[in-house]
Amino acid sequence: MKIVITHHNPDFDAFSSAYAALKLYNCDKIFISNTVESNVGRFLEENDFGIPYIKATERFIDELKESIDLLIITDCKMKSRLKYLSKLIDKSNKIIIYDHHQTDNIDIDTDEIYLEKIGASTSIIVKRLKENGVYLSKEEATLLMMGIYEDTGFLSFNTTTPNDLLAAAYLLEHGADLNLVSEYVKRELSKEQVLLLNELIINTTVLIIDKLFIGITHANTDEFFGDIAFLAHKLIEMENFDAIFLLVRTGDRVVIVGRSRSDKIDISRILYYFGGGGHPYAGSAIVKDITLNEAIPKLKNIINEQIYPMKYARDLMTSPVKYVSTGEKIADAFDLFMKYNLNVMPVVKNGKTVGLILRRDILHSIKHELQNEPVDSIMQIEFDTASPDTPIDEIKDIMLLKNQKMVPIEINGTLVGVITRTDLLRLMREEIVKMPRFVNEKAEVAGFFKSRNVADLLKDRLPEYYYNLLKQIGTIADELELNAYVVGGFVRDLLMKYENFDVDIVVEIDATILAKEFARRNNGRVAIHDKFKTAVVILPDGNKLDFATARTEYYNMPASAPEVEISSIKNDLFRRDFTINAMAIKINEKTFGLLLDFYGGQRDIIDKKIRVLHNLSFIDDPSRGLRAIRFAVRYNFEIGPHTNRLLKNAINLNLFDKIPGNRLFLETKYILSESNYLDAIKMMTNYGIMKFYIDKFKLDDLKLRIFENFERYLIWHSVQCNTTVEPYFVRLLILFSDLKNNDFQKICDRFDLNRETKKRMMEGFGKSKHIANKIKKSSYLKRSEIYYLFEGLKEEFILFTASILGDNYEELIRDYITEIRWIKPEIDGNDLKKLGIPPSQIYQKIFKQLTIFKLDGIINSKDEELKKAIEIYEELKNADEKNLH
Repeated sequence: MKIVITHHNPDFDAFSSAYAALKLYNCDKIFISNTVESNVGRFLEENDFGIPYIKATERFIDELKESIDLLIITDCKMKSRLKYLSKLIDKSNKIIIYDHHQTDNIDIDTDEIYLEKIGASTSIIVKRLKENGVYLSKEEATLLMMGIYEDTGFLSFNTTTPNDLLAAAYLLEHGADLNLVSEYVKRELSKEQVLLLNELIINTTVLIIDKLFIGITHANTDEFFGDIAFLAHKLIEMENFDAIFLLVRTGDRVVIVGRSRSDKIDISRILYYFGGGGHPYAGSAIVKDITLNEAIPKLKNIINEQIYPMKYARDLMTSPVKYVSTGEKIADAFDLFMKYNLNVMPVVKNGKTVGLILRRDILHSIKHELQNEPVDSIMQIEFDTASPDTPIDEIKDIMLLKNQKMVPIEINGTLVGVITRTDLLRLMREEIVKMPRFVNEKAEVAGFFKSRNVADLLKDRLPEYYYNLLKQIGTIADELELNAYVVGGFVRDLLMKYENFDVDIVVEIDATILAKEFARRNNGRVAIHDKFKTAVVILPDGNKLDFATARTEYYNMPASAPEVEISSIKNDLFRRDFTINAMAIKINEKTFGLLLDFYGGQRDIIDKKIRVLHNLSFIDDPSRGLRAIRFAVRYNFEIGPHTNRLLKNAINLNLFDKIPGNRLFLETKYILSESNYLDAIKMMTNYGIMKFYIDKFKLDDLKLRIFENFERYLIWHSVQCNTTVEPYFVRLLILFSDLKNNDFQKICDRFDLNRETKKRMMEGFGKSKHIANKIKKSSYLKRSEIYYLFEGLKEEFILFTASILGDNYEELIRDYITEIRWIKPEIDGNDLKKLGIPPSQIYQKIFKQLTIFKLDGIINSKDEELKKAIEIYEELKNADEKNLH
């Protein structure tokens, strides 16, 4: 079942966007709360064109047993606004959200979210309906127009965007009836509303802050009105306020509705402190157990503390700017950093910012003796700029959400100033001082999208066994007063919905203490590495868990083994290869499920990008370049532009030559174990990485056909044979199949393989190619000749040979694998003894001859084997006697 829901007591934008989503995704039903705004209710009573909606009670939701394949939520992204409809979230397999409220937190775990700064949620979905060519009737177009007109004030509010106008135009093209729209959206006041509006006008007071006129009014009513928002529209138009706040007490609660016409008055931010929501220009809150006498002064205090003159980049930027010119050496840039005591500088070419350079990266480069390289080789090229007229809130978004340490300020492409994190922190401190003390806790929870809780995700997506293990480890960590986290690929794949039960635990201070206690309580075995304070716990069922102490790493030389120091979880995550692998989930009991994402891993998962954490990542460890390619093909991601540039720079510096042989072999093995390994090989070839294996490497059509042959044989082999093969091993042989034996030996030497493995690979490689050549040159081969050609060859080398031979010899190969190689004489040594043949080395010769005769169809039964054995024996004996004479 596919259903759509929206927030409690829906208005027209909520209901219209829900209907639009129903059309877009071909859903079954719309579930709405049992109360709706009166104009929506009247429309539903008076117009029936087959809208499949249900006014769902809480009991109905509780008793719903049918599986929900898809749940779409429109005009809302907070569970609290859904009220009891939020219970459907846990019953749904996939969740998609559409919303235009920009400032609320998101506390719903979604698979897809479409969040757009636009006047109405309906407009977002109408745009997609248009793109997908979904047919709309005149009645449907009219309903959707009501949603857009209501939330944009007939396209007149400040929040209205060009996309709202385009959506409205599209609906008009489909016959939207504006007369009907105005009948329900802009209507005459009822008698009760007139009385309430009169009371609100009488009680209105005005706050004047920074030349802004803000109306605050209140009223009491015995009956709840669902259309207080409409009265707010009326009042702000009548009195021409910059903003209006209505407080209406009904029963044990106070309803607060706000409307704003000014960018300086953020309604959602003010009403957030009352537990409400909305967007900067409109919002509402319902507060229980509070009187008007308590609510009004509280509201005035918050307004005074939250409204202050808007700041722009020009108010905060530093000018003139200290900068590095493109092409300057790293050593020269170092002198500028030290002279002016800076942490980050722009790199400038012809007056325009072309990159950002960090002091940390400069120092790291000098340590690796790269001081004569140009700064262009390590500068950050993915960055945002702003103009002097850019609002500070946009600067905050760039720095906090994109982890950018400096924002260059430009006019017509010319650098005129910069804003640093220090500048931003100074301004934020001023804002925090203005924040009411009673909301500090909420503000801390809101954070800056660096963390969120994924406890429900862990419970939903993990088998109970692993979930309970994490809970137990977290409980023990609490008892030992340690902080414990699950990290790395496990977290990445959890968020991406890939199965991965490779559990790595990181502990701040000392992981061995936690590992020992966990092993003791579970009757497990533990192996400790004291130098690095790491441990491996092997449980009675054979499962293994790795425990590591949070640490930081220092590389004294490019591609060298790192020096390690105990550190914090944040530093531990920073040492990892890519942002998508640099996330952790805290598993201590009180904060179980807290996701830590300091470096933008979630963003890069959404953007499908592979990004390194710092500019010297590939210089520290060039093998990360191979991992970047592996993850890119596994998840169908792109290597980010800046990361791509850094990777190419590492290749140009020939740093891949410094990858230790065993590491190069392992990374190659991992790549060749991926299902999309051919895409990875093509990427490696295009980057020029394969030259670091051997200069003579080529990837041509012939080699690609050999790979295709192997994949076909592999599928067939897995069905027909009980023997197992290592696919990566055959793919490795094919990768270098065009090399001569002495060149293949260079590959084995580069991989630094042990003597036994190297010998096995060399012999198998040479023999396989020899067999393939002989078969191709032979016009006809007896079965016995085929048997002894392949005799002693391991399964991987057999498939390697088969892949080289290709389609023309498929019948021969299949015959050998399924039949020929299993043929042997029925008789054994005991039978030869009974024939009077004394045991000796002659037995081996007899059985070899019998095998040949049987393979070639000369003998076909045990009796024939016994008879032929005597003949062979006599011939061999006579030959030996003749040789003696």
